[in-house]
Amino acid sequence: MENLKKGSQWRKWDLHVHTPASVLESQYGSDWDRYVVELFKRAIANDIAAIGITDYYLPTGYRKLKKEYLEQPQKMAQLFSPDELIKINCIAIFPNIEFRLSKLIIDKQPELKWNRKVNFHVILSNEVDIDCIDSEFISQIQIIFDASIGGAAEKRPLSQFSLECLGNKLISEHEPFAQAGSPLFVGMLNASVDENEIIEILSSNSLFREKYLIGLPTDEDLSRVNWNSQGHSIRKTLIKQAHFIFSSNPATCNFFSGGSDKDRFVSEFGAIKPCLWGSDAHHFEKMFAPDKGRHTWIKADATFEGLKQVIYDPGSRSRIQETSPQQKNSYQTIDCVRFIDKNNTFSDEYIHFNPDLNTIIGGKSSGKSMLLYHIAKAINPAEVDEKVRLAKASEYKGFDIDFEVVWSNGDLSKLSDVISTKPITYIPQLYINHLAEEDGKSQLNELVKSILMQNDDFKSFTKNQEQKISDTHEKINGTISRIYRLKESYKSLAKDSSEIGTKSAIEEEIKRLQAAILALREKAGFSEQEERAFNHLNSRKGSLEKRHKTVSDAAIFLKQLSDSLTLKGDYLVDELTETVKLDIDAPKHARIVTNSLAELQAGLKLEIESYVSKIALRHQKTPSTLARLDSRLKSTEQAITPLLEKIKEQKALEVIREKLKSEEAKLKRITEIEHRLLSIATDGKALREDLYQSFGELVITYTEYVKEISRPEYQLEEAINISANVAFSSSKFDQFVKSFDGRGNLTNLVGDLADSEGNYIFCPETHAQKIFYIDEKIRRKDEKLPSAKKGTTEEDIIRKLYSDCFYINYSVSYKEDQIETMSPGKRGLVLLNLILHLSNASHPILIDQPEDNLDNRTIYDQLNDFIRDRKKKRQIIMVTHNANLVVAADAECVIVANQDGQQRCFENEKFKFEYCSGSLENSFEDSNKIGILKKQGIRQHVCQILEGGILAFKERELKYGLK
Repeated sequence: MENLKKGSQWRKWDLHVHTPASVLESQYGSDWDRYVVELFKRAIANDIAAIGITDYYLPTGYRKLKKEYLEQPQKMAQLFSPDELIKINCIAIFPNIEFRLSKLIIDKQPELKWNRKVNFHVILSNEVDIDCIDSEFISQIQIIFDASIGGAAEKRPLSQFSLECLGNKLISEHEPFAQAGSPLFVGMLNASVDENEIIEILSSNSLFREKYLIGLPTDEDLSRVNWNSQGHSIRKTLIKQAHFIFSSNPATCNFFSGGSDKDRFVSEFGAIKPCLWGSDAHHFEKMFAPDKGRHTWIKADATFEGLKQVIYDPGSRSRIQETSPQQKNSYQTIDCVRFIDKNNTFSDEYIHFNPDLNTIIGGKSSGKSMLLYHIAKAINPAEVDEKVRLAKASEYKGFDIDFEVVWSNGDLSKLSDVISTKPITYIPQLYINHLAEEDGKSQLNELVKSILMQNDDFKSFTKNQEQKISDTHEKINGTISRIYRLKESYKSLAKDSSEIGTKSAIEEEIKRLQAAILALREKAGFSEQEERAFNHLNSRKGSLEKRHKTVSDAAIFLKQLSDSLTLKGDYLVDELTETVKLDIDAPKHARIVTNSLAELQAGLKLEIESYVSKIALRHQKTPSTLARLDSRLKSTEQAITPLLEKIKEQKALEVIREKLKSEEAKLKRITEIEHRLLSIATDGKALREDLYQSFGELVITYTEYVKEISRPEYQLEEAINISANVAFSSSKFDQFVKSFDGRGNLTNLVGDLADSEGNYIFCPETHAQKIFYIDEKIRRKDEKLPSAKKGTTEEDIIRKLYSDCFYINYSVSYKEDQIETMSPGKRGLVLLNLILHLSNASHPILIDQPEDNLDNRTIYDQLNDFIRDRKKKRQIIMVTHNANLVVAADAECVIVANQDGQQRCFENEKFKFEYCSGSLENSFEDSNKIGILKKQGIRQHVCQILEGGILAFKERELKYGLK
């Protein structure tokens, strides 16, 4: 029963297993006890859910199995253990009667020992009593017994007696039949029936209506009838009459699925035909072991109603393959859920789910959306809170409960556990409407991007572009930082220069002092030769002093550099390693990553140590160099001293010379500052050019996105087209504008970046130039600019000016109709399709009433197909009021919700909120049960609760030709 609560599941069926009563061919022997034991033990071992017990013409073996075994508990208990009996009781047993039609297939003698008649299988519901089958069906069929000249053929009712009589007659008339087998064998070998008679009997008798299916094994015999022969019409008529085809041949299966032109196939053959297969076992070793492991898998309850689902939905309900078609990851599907409630408002029974499509139905306020909300909230509360906030949807508070979700792999998610979360997609009511509104634009963009990211090429491109954007923005900020560091240096140097004095005044003072020294030397009576010697020695002294200072400064620098590298080298290497890690996609603890980074660290540290050693070697020579310079200075001063003594007024000369030295030092400092200021100005100009270039590249990087998205391979199916443009974030740019006094004129600040009403005008091709123009005005301090707010620096303002105010704005169109201009219903369909297009997302999707704003025809024609396609790849749990989303979409599991007291005669068994679940083929009525949910099957609930439920079932059945 637990399995039935999960709805339609993939189960292994074998509808073609013969019995010892299969007279035409049986290798089982006559030991029925052994046959029954082997049948069920092998069925259990092979996990078989349903068996078609097959015999020729007469359901003799099925009768014996039912009457003498399955309906005799004592007999079964002698043959099987209690555990085996439980499993046997879960296996469905159907009668499969194999007939031979009066259509004869003629072929070459070596290939057919006996000319072959067309096989014709009738599978009946196990709810039809075997006595009824014999009396109301088998005995009503006529077989041709004899004929006379010019008269109609003599017919007799199909029975064992008639078949034996026919056999005895033929043996007496044709000697080779005497060696063929028993009279019953010869009778069955030669008997034939009319398929139209069989169909007439079954369809006209209410006991069998909708309780039979006709199967045709086309590959066994009909395939020998050439489509271009006189047998074309006979072959086609038989196929059209069949509900399903007995075949495992992939080519045959593809043909009967309609191939590439399903409409033409349906027009010609009446309906798409499911292909089923069995082991066709005539001996024990063949039981449940079809050739090439081609097992029949049917996604349905193991009931006759379940078997009929392959007729209604041949494309999705049956497969022929070795392993189960259900391949979803167990950690990505929900198995069951339950409320944990001490107040008895909710039952604590588990509510079961199918890995594919689950629909939650019920009357108004029955607890449908509340159940969906709690499932999502227990798994991922952040996702739910965000979606509920955006959609302004209902939150279900006020219940003192916990809620538990059990995943198919055994993992648990609980409402009370806010730390452990799993990915889901939760779509509450009105969220789809929100996506189409202005404040939902960012969520729509994220949705479209997620869809595009499913393409590996686009994912790779996006990763590269986003890295490029990040690097460019980082470069812009770094450039701005360097510009303003240079500005600070420029300002500081300019201040130092002004404090020293003006260059022209100092130069004049130097000239005056030099003239005074010259006058003093002339008074001293220097000879021409002494004058030259004095000037040479004086110049040499200045050179030596300058060289001494250079070597001394270099020594200080090298010492500081060595100390800094020694102190901070390891830190810098570690920082670099961490930065490199951010750009690596491989797992950070992978051996190749750790080994490579360790090797990089060791190499860098070794290089730093080597460089510090080189500095130390260079620094070793500094003391001896300074000593040599000191010695030369001393000898120069000794040589110049006798000349200076010749000058009278030595004190005056000394004062003037010291003053000259001071002024020359000032002039030197000012000259150095001038050179530095010029260098800073040049560097600043280069950095500003870098800034302009980087910002331009940032805009181009976004425009490259737009070009990439236009590639055809990124477009979706279903006539949905995705395009994009580079958009401008007004809110981000407002941060720049708000850095200024709001009383100023916006046009004076941003120029033609805004219109007369203050709306921003964005054009990717010209935007960078407009930003550069604003930057220029700020830099030159345009008097028309509004005042910056107190505490806001120019650097802050420029950073905001050059911030990344761009984003990719996606546009969605459907059949050339833009989403913004669509009707609410059409818009909802397209947006839901986009959500469902997240095919690479394999986690569950929970949707609340996707049919809002959609007309019923649209749901039937289009939304069904979207959901059918996506449920193959991810579990869907959907609250709906629409019968087509339940029936036409072929929901594998339907969960019915009911709140006690909402409607008369709809009372629950015990709790205020109760739920039940099962498949669409789950059909029954039992007025003796307590509680509305247990009184009837899922099919009855669907028809009762959902408007158009009965019509939806009829349309589904008529669509596949089942009348």
